[in-house]
Amino acid sequence: MIEIYTASDMGEIAFVKSLLQSASMEYVVFDEHTSGLFGGFADCRIMLLDDNDYEAAYDLLFDAGLEPSEAEYRS
Repeated sequence: MIEIYTASDMGEIAFVKSLLQSASMEYVVFDEHTSGLFGGFADCRIMLLDDNDYEAAYDLLFDAGLEPSEAEYRS
């Protein structure tokens, strides 16, 4: 799995989720419920998806006006 997006705004996360779901891409939101445990202290969510979906997801988010995370190992 590879990081595609990081945000602290739940609205942004919901928007990215809807974009990925509409493209039938499976993803995981890491730390989605952590802020509830720590009273808002850990307020960053990291979205991960399959390496094979990275390029399509990157283009999808970029075209929607978002700034997707750059993959570190891509050439």
